[in-house]
Amino acid sequence: ARIISATMLAEYAYALRVGGIVYMITDVKDLYDWSVRHLDAFPLFERIPEEELENDPAIPCVVNSTEEGKKVARNKGSKYLACYRRIEDPAEKQ
Repeated sequence: ARIISATMLAEYAYALRVGGIVYMITDVKDLYDWSVRHLDAFPLFERIPEEELENDPAIPCVVNSTEEGKKVARNKGSKYLACYRRIEDPAEKQ
């Protein structure tokens, strides 16, 4: 079961308030590409530009604090990060 799917994205959108953030990181490029495609296509999330993430205090934790993240760093592997903001439902604006 993937943590990014149409069903799970609907659950995340339901649980997150407008402005809430989904932080997605992996060391598998194909999984990153697949996840980004699904997040980009989901209407209640928008990708946060990298410039905005430079000052996000959660990023170092997301990138470096998990055991998996530490293992990838020790092995000098790549990490692929994408962050998405929960946006207002366009249908609710009308």
